[in-house]
Amino acid sequence: MGAIRQAYMMWKALRLPWRRDVLAGVDLDGNLYFERSVRSAQRTRRHVVYKKNINVAEYNDQIIPIQWQAWMRHTRSQPPTIQELLHDVERRRRLAENVHRLATKGMSRAVAGPEAVDTAQNSRSQPPPPPPASKTSAPGESFEPEGWKPDSANRANTRSNKKDNN
Repeated sequence: MGAIRQAYMMWKALRLPWRRDVLAGVDLDGNLYFERSVRSAQRTRRHVVYKKNINVAEYNDQIIPIQWQAWMRHTRSQPPTIQELLHDVERRRRLAENVHRLATKGMSRAVAGPEAVDTAQNSRSQPPPPPPASKTSAPGESFEPEGWKPDSANRANTRSNKKDNN
């Protein structure tokens, strides 16, 4: 970051009495996060100014890092630091690397077939096979509901009972 931009950021971060919006921080993409004190509200209002103009139809939650989302929703009181954001990027990179490694390991096992199982798995005790299914059925397993249609005599009695009750 250039010296002029850094001075500008420090100036915007100062809480001066005449300033409405105070810069809370910047994410790795260059989006600016501001906080505004409102006298009638119990808590501050927080908003983001995106570096790129984003159409409303193109917006998704992945644009803003999760740490900044938590700050925007007042879940966390302090804005995230650059070090915290960099640590999260590194964590995601390691996670993607591990997923890729496991996927290639799984693919090599699938190509080799089921007989190419690790010796560690072979040394483990196998669970006992399930007991054979008995041919006796439980009560109600063969139950099939039938359609029901009231006969006209009962229908007429029901209508006359309703008229009597009203």
